[in-house]
Amino acid sequence: MMRGELVLRIYWILSAVRYIQGSRPHPDEEVPQIVHHPSDVVVRVGSPATLSCRAEGNPEPSIQWLRNGVPLEPEKMEGQSRPIILPEGSLFFLSVVPGRKSQSHEAVYACVARNSAGTATSRNASLHIAGGLQFYISSFCFSGLISKGQYVG
Repeated sequence: MMRGELVLRIYWILSAVRYIQGSRPHPDEEVPQIVHHPSDVVVRVGSPATLSCRAEGNPEPSIQWLRNGVPLEPEKMEGQSRPIILPEGSLFFLSVVPGRKSQSHEAVYACVARNSAGTATSRNASLHIAGGLQFYISSFCFSGLISKGQYVG
């Protein structure tokens, strides 16, 4: 092998290594990982609720929530019914409300952790609203003559 060919091959190898390194995240960056997934929750109307989510990564990932697969936008929701994304990433509802599908808190949620190295999505968790049990007692009238000892069923 001639000296020129050797220099050319070394140059080609170094160029390939630089290209590969340039397309990867910085060595100290870590893709986010969800370390605490949210769980299904059942709450009564007007009660508080929390859907937990915690993620790790480098740089520290930011957390966003999905509601029925669509990004949740708490700033567009009203007053006390507006959920809050807590600093560690959990989603907190001060007062859970039922309502029309678009406004009810009852939905399927997932958290998404993002940083410059990538994205991770939690498994889904459902928030169900228990409206309190309602019992309906039906009454009926019976008219007729009953004799002593006769069974009425």
